Amino acid sequence: MLGFDSLNEPNLGMAGWPDLAVGSLFLRQGPSPTWFESLRLGEGFEASVAYYNPSLVPAGRVVLNTTHARAWKRGCGCVWRQHGVWDVVDDKPVLLQRDYFKWRVQGGERVQVDLARDYFVPFAMRFKEAVNQAVLARGGGRVLVFLDRDTSFEDASVGLCPTGKCSHAPAHAWQRAH
Repeated sequence: MLGFDSLNEPNLGMAGWPDLAVGSLFLRQGPSPTWFESLRLGEGFEASVAYYNPSLVPAGRVVLNTTHARAWKRGCGCVWRQHGVWDVVDDKPVLLQRDYFKWRVQGGERVQVDLARDYFVPFAMRFKEAVNQAVLARGGGRVLVFLDRDTSFEDASVGLCPTGKCSHAPAHAWQRAH
């Protein structure tokens, strides 16, 4: 028997994040910008961000990107600025949609993101199918796909695992049905 693992502690990033101006409670080591500070930094703005040393212990603030380097190639800009999440007003970055990633559009309506249902379980199922197809194509047999729930880092409770969230998510390890 052979097992596969997709990722180590998958994190869904901004998906479902309720407020881009608020930083993570747990991802605090060294310079720790909020999502909005990260977007601004990527567009070439400098920012004073929280600094933690050692992990989770506040140690003041540090100014990043004093050289105004941009993450985007010349002629391109921040995709989230283009989507109206933030903009520059009077030469200052302004957050326009704090909860942009908390919502998704379904049937023309905004619905709150469910990380497991909307993103993690569909990813896991596509991964499982791709592994099974690759193994079967090479004459292989039964495989196991091991999954660790998405690590939102904001709530580590096992109750957030995808089990029971979807009819096609019966457990943490899915097996080929044949």
